Amino acid sequence: MTDRPAAEPDFAQSGASTPIAQTARASALFALPFVVACIAVGFVVSAFSEPAKPWLGSLIALSLFVPALVELILRTALPRALQLHYIIFIIAGPFAGSALNVYGYIEQWDTLVHFDSGVMLAWLGMLAVRRAEERVGHPLPMWFALVVVQMTPMAFAAAWEISEYSSDILIGTTAQNGNADTMSDIVAGTLGGLLAIVLLVLLRRPRSIAPHSLLRHAERI
Repeated sequence: MTDRPAAEPDFAQSGASTPIAQTARASALFALPFVVACIAVGFVVSAFSEPAKPWLGSLIALSLFVPALVELILRTALPRALQLHYIIFIIAGPFAGSALNVYGYIEQWDTLVHFDSGVMLAWLGMLAVRRAEERVGHPLPMWFALVVVQMTPMAFAAAWEISEYSSDILIGTTAQNGNADTMSDIVAGTLGGLLAIVLLVLLRRPRSIAPHSLLRHAERI
């Protein structure tokens, strides 16, 4: 009597039920109401405002699913606070600013969006340091955490301005409006990052993102 071969695992079925897949699905469901609302608002506003671009708004709205995609690709869970901030940033910036032409109505809207992006990207830097601490099993030096957190929004701000400049040169867009506009955007992002650090030190929030090294320092103050 021969042993029956063991049944091969159903990778498609098992993969669909993995914790990361479930987390990504929950993140997608979290973003879904915002996506639907943005698409609806875009078409409603376009009926009363000529500059509004509903199809561009619809494409931008779909980018709200990016956190769920990142979780699947990187096999890691993103804190809900960071996901919500990303949604707010996309709605306030690319969606309202570009698709609904708020940039054309409110002069300082672009600067406010860049400032908010600095806070969000500083949170991303905090999460990166926290994940590194979890990997090595102990808090990293406080100075290292502060440098990473502050440099993250500064680096992204510089990369964004480079991409705008390249777009203007290569395909003829008009994303940049001179040196003053470029530098004000970078400074706004940098100040947003500083605000995120100050809020962490004073309020010890958001704890789900903050590195243990910075939390320990905040608790001693």
